[in-house]
Amino acid sequence: MFNLHHKADLLEIERFNCALSEANAKLAAISRSMAMIEFSPDGIVLDANENFCQVMGYSAEDIRGKHHRIFCEEEFYRSEEYSKLWRDLGRGEPVSGTFLRLDKRGREIWLEASYMPVFDADRQVRSVIKVASDISERIHVEHENQSLLNAIGRSMAIIEFSPDGRIITANDNFLKTMQYTLNEIVGQHHSMFCHRSEAESPEYKQFWASLNRGEFHSHRFERENKYGQTVFLEASYNPLFDTKGRLYKVVKIASDITDQMTTLRSAAESAHSTSVQNDACAQKGSEVVQQTVEIIQQISMTSMKRPTASMR
Repeated sequence: MFNLHHKADLLEIERFNCALSEANAKLAAISRSMAMIEFSPDGIVLDANENFCQVMGYSAEDIRGKHHRIFCEEEFYRSEEYSKLWRDLGRGEPVSGTFLRLDKRGREIWLEASYMPVFDADRQVRSVIKVASDISERIHVEHENQSLLNAIGRSMAIIEFSPDGRIITANDNFLKTMQYTLNEIVGQHHSMFCHRSEAESPEYKQFWASLNRGEFHSHRFERENKYGQTVFLEASYNPLFDTKGRLYKVVKIASDITDQMTTLRSAAESAHSTSVQNDACAQKGSEVVQQTVEIIQQISMTSMKRPTASMR
């Protein structure tokens, strides 16, 4: 009987050891690829792996016994948000998100991270493990791209369409140019900005078919605003694709060149008028020259017919 209980205990211990070994193997696998650091429930650094130290520019000895706040800007660690972070973790609530931190040299590091409370046998928080990935490069690229888009948006008219030409959204510059509100155009078709003859033409259907094939278009376009007035746009239609290469929208970036076109047309009309006048003047001048030549010829002929004094 004793041996049976002993064998059962040994089997239970073996199962426990296997589970523990498996858990440690999984933790080691995570540690090899992720930045990991462990804190006491009140935020004191207990240990950190090599990945974390490399990302933050510290050695493990530099940070053991220090508070988590050494990785934070002063404004943040003095905030209520920071106090709440550690209160939540102390209550056993996990916290995940994107966090701005500072490395040893004070440079900004962006981490995609999860803070995970670890419980003891009494369900009390024993420590907090943070598993993180350095996404600083991605954040910087996204910020640069967004800054570029914002700069373009401040100076250009931008509108987005679904692949079938339905309006998704438009910026203020576009709305001002076309004199619509956003609510008036969202869900409507691009053809609302076109002359009817164009919208009903085979070329217009081919235009959207080519955009759906991913073809880029950049031209000078004649459009109509809300009140039917002609608006000239220097614009590009840009097909955008998702990660699987599928077209998901078309972005139009445009500049209103109506004033320039009006000026050019006026100049062209003026130039044409001047050209007509010049042609008339040239014709008149030619006639005058011809008449002068004829007069000279007549004078010459008359002079030749008149007897001179020596011949009398």
